Amino acid sequence: MKTRWLYIILLALLSANAFAKAYPDTLLLHRVFTFSATIDTTNVEPDTSYAYTKYSLNVKRRNFVLLAVPTMYAIAHGTNRKYVGETFEKITSHHIEKYVAEKILDVTTVPHHRKSMSTVLKYLTPKIYQETMVGDNLLSPFNYHNRKYYRYFISFMRNGTARLNFRPRLKNTQLVRGQALINIETGGIIKTLIQGEYDMVRFTLNATMNQSGAHVLAPKNVILTCRFSFLGNETDGNFHANYGLNPALPDSITDSHDYQLMDHLRPFPLTDEEREIYSVYFNKTSTRNDQPKRINPLKKILWDVIGDNVLNRIKSTYGKSNQGYFRMNPILNPLYMGYDNRRGFIYKFDVRTSYEFDSNKEFYIRFKSGYSFKRHQFYFKLPTYFYYNKRRNGYIEMLLENGNWIRNELIEKDINIENKDSALETYSRTPYFKDMHLNIKNNYDINQYVSFQVGLSAHKRSAIEKKRYEIAGLPSKYISVAPFLEIQWRPKAWKGPFITLDYERGIKNFLGGDINYERWELDMQWIKRLTRLQSLQMRFGTGLYTKREKPAYFLDFENFRENNLPGGWNDDWSGEFELLSSYIYNVSKWYARTNFTYESPLLFISRLPWIGHFIEMERIYFSSLCVKDIHPYIETGYGFTTRLFSIGIFVSNENGRFKDFGCKFGFELFRHW
Repeated sequence: MKTRWLYIILLALLSANAFAKAYPDTLLLHRVFTFSATIDTTNVEPDTSYAYTKYSLNVKRRNFVLLAVPTMYAIAHGTNRKYVGETFEKITSHHIEKYVAEKILDVTTVPHHRKSMSTVLKYLTPKIYQETMVGDNLLSPFNYHNRKYYRYFISFMRNGTARLNFRPRLKNTQLVRGQALINIETGGIIKTLIQGEYDMVRFTLNATMNQSGAHVLAPKNVILTCRFSFLGNETDGNFHANYGLNPALPDSITDSHDYQLMDHLRPFPLTDEEREIYSVYFNKTSTRNDQPKRINPLKKILWDVIGDNVLNRIKSTYGKSNQGYFRMNPILNPLYMGYDNRRGFIYKFDVRTSYEFDSNKEFYIRFKSGYSFKRHQFYFKLPTYFYYNKRRNGYIEMLLENGNWIRNELIEKDINIENKDSALETYSRTPYFKDMHLNIKNNYDINQYVSFQVGLSAHKRSAIEKKRYEIAGLPSKYISVAPFLEIQWRPKAWKGPFITLDYERGIKNFLGGDINYERWELDMQWIKRLTRLQSLQMRFGTGLYTKREKPAYFLDFENFRENNLPGGWNDDWSGEFELLSSYIYNVSKWYARTNFTYESPLLFISRLPWIGHFIEMERIYFSSLCVKDIHPYIETGYGFTTRLFSIGIFVSNENGRFKDFGCKFGFELFRHW
């Protein structure tokens, strides 16, 4: 009896001891998760400091594929294998997360002072307390919402600190492992080591945090070692960034590539290897300057002009203060292709430019185009914006586009009546019309809750097979000109749903128009952010033609139309119908639609062994539609994105019967580079 009670007392003591040990671990994790909330960042005064960054690149293996990798062209065909560079920047911060960086010194051995492997620069400013540390990627182990993805192990030390080790519960590219030195009293991170692999870059990050003021949420010193591996290419990178510097600078800097000035300003010395790389580079430069220049025009054209511009994305600024920005996607890069059931393979091209006159006025123009190999159609959109009041989102837009071939069964019936015995009935493209669309509108936000648009919409629809219409005595061209008004209501300002009411009135004989019609549409869209990376995207909409007069054959809605120029994962992969036949958009004078998309990391496939490591985000789709003769049309799907591609698989049901099965595919390779 005594022995039994002795065992009971002993077990009770052991249990109490176990709970006592678990308590401080749980308490410390709570302090880490809530540390950022204890820091007042609302009263941070504007501040100016300087940042120094040193980097070295070692191209261990390379082949011709490296030429097509963004920002790697300069070192892909260069004669050297090792490069070094340094930058000195002026940082003007208005808020802990809002700052402007102005580069004042840039010294490098990379040819033409090109940026190389610049995609990893964002790792030098990690936001370790936020849900994602680098942009919208890499789930932070120090954020409360991500605790379910990690396992934590704490070792208490004697100097008021603790070592926090963390590792992911799943092997996934969005998760990291490592350790951190924690202040036990506050839960603040003193320094941390983070290891991971994302977007073909394996990295180790050492960050030492600031220890005073609001800047405790930002790093003071960061050391990054990384390796980029892709199809037999391998490049190692070493980066070292130091923030919060206040050096004695000259009154003016005339040469932004002044090595002697950089040698004077750098806060810590170069390594022997880095000095050797500089020495070899300057010796070669001096030798070339002393000898007569022999320029091979063929090499310059093929490599420096055609090669770089055709294979790689072009980005540059212009203007005295870099007010202008220009960007063009590669001309002949197969990575900019996509695929879906309706259009087959699509090759896309995109170029844009903007110019900021001041903080409240800006000009922007974009040319977006694509070619469908299945339909043999070329599409383009050319939107032009002039922001005359950016504070109120006041802008004038002119949009010119083509490519939305529109089919009309009523005209097809008229032709068949007129030509019952005609051999022309064999034309497969007879019922289709090309559509050239011009839209001019003015947008203005009255406040954060209400905005409106007024404008003019014009369509010129021309028959593909004009001869058949001429034989039938029917017009082969139709023009509509319609003023329109749109009112948007945002009940919760910019953080809630957007409810939009559209009214458009086509007027016959107005500016050459020959169609009378009246159309109303109501649309509601809402992206409900559950966490930083989890969201529920919802869309409800309906539309109705309340007036149609002959020859008003065309039923063309503003919010219910086929998108012929889809982008990648983050561009129109939600709120659309992926398997819906194109002609259904234009056969009914009314429609009602719903679209739901749930997006999250680590959902289904990402939990599988091996393959799950590469899955970045996943989605579940559900869409429904009611139109004339189809009620309902239901479409469900599942999709995911990886570093290489995005894919969606969809199944449709029409009037209670299986309709179709298909997929959508897009390249995502180097999209974040």
